[in-house]
Amino acid sequence: MTTVTELCQVIMESGESGDDGRPTVRFGTLFERYVTISNKLVGVLLRARKQGLVHFEGEMLWQGRDDGVLITLLE
Repeated sequence: MTTVTELCQVIMESGESGDDGRPTVRFGTLFERYVTISNKLVGVLLRARKQGLVHFEGEMLWQGRDDGVLITLLE
């Protein structure tokens, strides 16, 4: 299983349904859950966004500052 696939699985498992029915999770929650899998979460998120699999506001996410940013699984 690829790291991006693992990320999508974690979002599906730990996220909630957003207004459009897609799984969403806050960055802080995802960081806490995902850190046990990989310490490179932000890089994986950027790769997943480039592949059109997730959406989040901003160019970069920082632990602490961006804990409330919603990550939405698109695919």
